Amino acid sequence: MKMDEETGTVSKRDFGEDSVKDVECIIVNNEALAEDMYHMRLDCMIPASIPGQFVMVRVGASDDPFLRRPLAIFRHNDSMLELLYKPKGKGTILLSQMKPGRKISVLGPLGNGFGVPDHGQDIIYIAGGTGLPPMLALSEHIRRGMIFVGVRSKTELGILDKLGCLDGDNVMVSTQDGSYGYKGLVTDLVQSQIDFFKRPFIIYACGPIGMLKATKAIATGVNARCEISLEERMACGFGVCSGCIVNTCNGNKRVCRDGPVFDANDVILE
Repeated sequence: MKMDEETGTVSKRDFGEDSVKDVECIIVNNEALAEDMYHMRLDCMIPASIPGQFVMVRVGASDDPFLRRPLAIFRHNDSMLELLYKPKGKGTILLSQMKPGRKISVLGPLGNGFGVPDHGQDIIYIAGGTGLPPMLALSEHIRRGMIFVGVRSKTELGILDKLGCLDGDNVMVSTQDGSYGYKGLVTDLVQSQIDFFKRPFIIYACGPIGMLKATKAIATGVNARCEISLEERMACGFGVCSGCIVNTCNGNKRVCRDGPVFDANDVILE
């Protein structure tokens, strides 16, 4: 495990035997938590992971679908791996139909994780859409800070309730339809609360590009360090195919290998 001295992000760039493995895992549980979010628990012995990393899951025994699916790691200990995912395409729909006891292949952990905040530094986590798993994983790992969650409607909040994330006072929610919490975009909610945080603070975010652009603008406006996790379609997961390129201030980077976590100032969001 290495830390980048310039950005403070933690990475596993050595994809050797000790840092990443392709492991046959057994599904312990696979259930719908909300309208379109599933929670899968796997008996899985992959190496230790860092919040922000992901795994590549083979969803079929045959070559259809051929490519593995990248899924963010939600929780992970020595023998249990937990994933949160939305059934959006053929692969993840097949995954949602798998029953306990089924064996699947998991490759990981892959990618670079989030950096470590300074001692006593206020922390803001911003999650939108499928960006919820890495933000929950990071907040559970650090165990402090305020989580801002943006969803379309109250119907999507069952996941937070079932995972015990609405029990405390460290979660603020925005809904686009106004059915729960703040009505509007999650970044507007963050902007309305920004003056309550002790400066300098750090922002971590994962979600749609529009949300990340607004988050980057907020961070720039208050001179806050900001790390973002990008969501891109991936084929291999470890940088061989170059199918998940993102434009940065230092040229093109591979999201799977150089990310998925980047310093927001380094990424050119379009």
